[in-house]
Amino acid sequence: MAKIGILGCEATTRDMNCVMVGCLGNLRGRQGSFEEYEEAEPLDLIGIIHCGGCPTAVGSERIWQKVQALVDYSIDALHFTSCLTHFCPFKDEFLETIRKEYPELKVVEGTHPFHDLEATRAGLKELASQKAVTPQRMNDLVFKRIKIHTEDDEDS
Repeated sequence: MAKIGILGCEATTRDMNCVMVGCLGNLRGRQGSFEEYEEAEPLDLIGIIHCGGCPTAVGSERIWQKVQALVDYSIDALHFTSCLTHFCPFKDEFLETIRKEYPELKVVEGTHPFHDLEATRAGLKELASQKAVTPQRMNDLVFKRIKIHTEDDEDS
């Protein structure tokens, strides 16, 4: 049995109310990055934890504490959420720290593919800044009803 931990982006879960439906759906359906596990091997989601927020002056060194909370339960693999993988400016620093502190831990970048990476990027930027309409949430992006602020809006 593969014991899986998921490390998510705090901004998307806390500020944008992401419920990780893509991540969890791909785990249950053995799609995305979960396709790589042997079909006969059961997948056991041990836990989900967020990164702790953008580290700024503290740096990425504290990420080991977040990962330790999952390692304590003997996870075999740590999956970075797709949001963290594709959009986090600290991802490489997180990876470096985790691989240094936990060299035996399998680290997988991503949980699921995005249908349109650039549309997702634009949607996340809108969710973070809320220029077009407030409030919008992660479900607005998932259900493709998100409104995106454009420069034309500023001219009106």
